[in-house]
Amino acid sequence: MKVPGGLSKTELFATGLCVALMSVALSNALDCYVCSYMDGDSDASCVNNASAVRVLNCTMKYCLTVRKELKRNASKVISFLRDCQDEPLINHGNRPDDTIRTYYTSCKQNLCNGHNGRTNNSTGGASGSGAQNAIIPGKSNAQKNCLWAWLLNLLWFQLIF
Repeated sequence: MKVPGGLSKTELFATGLCVALMSVALSNALDCYVCSYMDGDSDASCVNNASAVRVLNCTMKYCLTVRKELKRNASKVISFLRDCQDEPLINHGNRPDDTIRTYYTSCKQNLCNGHNGRTNNSTGGASGSGAQNAIIPGKSNAQKNCLWAWLLNLLWFQLIF
């Protein structure tokens, strides 16, 4: 049976389903700041001013920052990265070696990696020796549930027709 516009019911349904699934996929995309800085670069916006760097509509799960600084001079940033990844190497925390401390943070909210990369955890303890990290809430599961509902409706529709 043809509907107005010359499309069959199946073609109309397939078009609507594609639009719906694409909108769900786009709603799962995550906006992250992306940039990199190496010691000696003339532009330090990546380290000091996240709002001045590029924003990427990322299809991966996490926004992240990785900050490397000298242990003896914490204000000396050796390298800095804002990016997005499916699985960060380390979610939160730091790894010191003899001369460099590397801070890792990751999060699942739009533009959540705009901080300085060296966020202190308020529960670090009185001695200050606790791990430096950021506690950032993630996305809700509502978007995942919406996708499952669409898939179940598609299966139901295929069984009926």
